[in-house]
Amino acid sequence: MPVATSPPAILTPLLRHRLETSLPADQREVTCNALSNLLYSVWNARAVTETPPPADRTSRWPMAQIYQRLAVPVAGSPFGPLSADEHRTLQLVHYLHEVEAALPLDPGTDPAIQRPQSQIHAHLLHELRREFSLLPVPVTLTWRELAVSDIAVKLLAKAERLGFQPTEVRALGAQQLDAVAGVHRGGMKLTLVAWNGAAPPERSHAAANPNVWDPGNPLGNELDLLLAPLQMDWTGLTPLAR
Repeated sequence: MPVATSPPAILTPLLRHRLETSLPADQREVTCNALSNLLYSVWNARAVTETPPPADRTSRWPMAQIYQRLAVPVAGSPFGPLSADEHRTLQLVHYLHEVEAALPLDPGTDPAIQRPQSQIHAHLLHELRREFSLLPVPVTLTWRELAVSDIAVKLLAKAERLGFQPTEVRALGAQQLDAVAGVHRGGMKLTLVAWNGAAPPERSHAAANPNVWDPGNPLGNELDLLLAPLQMDWTGLTPLAR
């Protein structure tokens, strides 16, 4: 899988015990592993939240339910106190809940309007899933979701350093990587670009490039994606089976 197993500080024994105690036995391992991978993907993100922490244990949103399971121990699970890393974990679960509940970006809305980080994050996940569906390299759903989670956070962080909110993402190329004996089981290398829809890359001009359409045809002047403000290479490798 392209996202590594999280270090113990992300889902500590105390928090893992709280979560496991509140879940049916057959759901414990898969839920804890999935949560660990999600937390690992956002551990270094700013993860700014805009709403109060979720308080409804019966919420339809999975991350809201997990927040309550971690924050409010049930009988038989440890009560605390929580460490700084454990408080950080709860804050990240709160943020992930905002991402899962974020309203989709309206195509007719001005992309220049500044939006909550969680809404842009959710939009990037949508954009990346679409791009993965167009790749010539087949991937499993689980691998794709781990990859999309990892890439979205990296795109957010890089765009933030460049001073804009990304609303458009494109994958320019994908290369399948062969397995390396004793190292990994193969993977994929992607070249991605991103920009804000209010400031797209310049268009290619037929006069400068004879391989594009006639300049009189507006469909011939495609965006030159190599001029996008954010360009990023990403590599995801599948680790050896344990």
